[in-house]
Amino acid sequence: MNSKKKIPNLFIVGSAKCGTTSLWNMLNNHPDVFMSTPKEPSLFSFKNYRDKLSEYEKLFSDVNDEKIIGEASVIYSQTTVIPGVPERIYNYNHDAKIIYIVREPVERLKSMWRQTLSTGHWYRQVYKIYSDVDIPLMPKNFLKAVYEYPAFLEATKYWTHLNNYRDFFEDKNILVLFFKDLKKDPKSIYKTMCSFLNIEPIENPAVFERKNSSKGKKIERTWVVKLRKNKIIHNLYRFITKKLNFNPGLQKEIEYEINFPLSEQKKVYDILDDEIRKILAFGKKDIDFWKI
Repeated sequence: MNSKKKIPNLFIVGSAKCGTTSLWNMLNNHPDVFMSTPKEPSLFSFKNYRDKLSEYEKLFSDVNDEKIIGEASVIYSQTTVIPGVPERIYNYNHDAKIIYIVREPVERLKSMWRQTLSTGHWYRQVYKIYSDVDIPLMPKNFLKAVYEYPAFLEATKYWTHLNNYRDFFEDKNILVLFFKDLKKDPKSIYKTMCSFLNIEPIENPAVFERKNSSKGKKIERTWVVKLRKNKIIHNLYRFITKKLNFNPGLQKEIEYEINFPLSEQKKVYDILDDEIRKILAFGKKDIDFWKI
């Protein structure tokens, strides 16, 4: 690993809604680790990333003697929609270590739906914030979004994305984790990460708290979205909701249960069959580790 310069030597690359925030939190509380704030700089999703390097590296200007310097940008896992990310990271630091966490596909799609509704993918091109890829707005219909919006089914092709990293990084520099294991035994996942990073685990129960659950996510009401197209109203809205932390009926909670017929779930599994088999085999999991 590169210890001479204060640049990242660890990238938690995703996948989204699979526990990356929890992993970031675990490592951020370790004395030998410096994780970036914000969690997701997303620099390497831009083709002109070299032009932004100086600003990016300022995120790590407070690094002291930490052995591990890292970030956790989940958009890095979308290697087919945003090609070139693994190569850019490799060119930046070819000794870097990669952590990739994955989740049972159906549950991930449901969680991703709640997340993307709450973050407004259906009325603004969020991809343009974190990359230079032009992606259409997300369909508000769940099943249409599953098959048409890249953050859903395309991003769940775990084996494809993993191999795009394996084209550049040796397997010894890549750790694949599973959300199911994280949820069941976070301490074990923590120790696995520490072993992978060659650092000693520390005792800190707070680091095992689950972060960024999709329960309680809220969506802006349609009429609010329309009004926010006016810049003055938009700024007033942000002041009220962000600065004052006040929500006078401008948002509503997203229903936790999603209508996802079993026939459609099986269709998803058919599409992802080869992806699922190979990622489970790579992670030394039984073929029935994930079930619907």
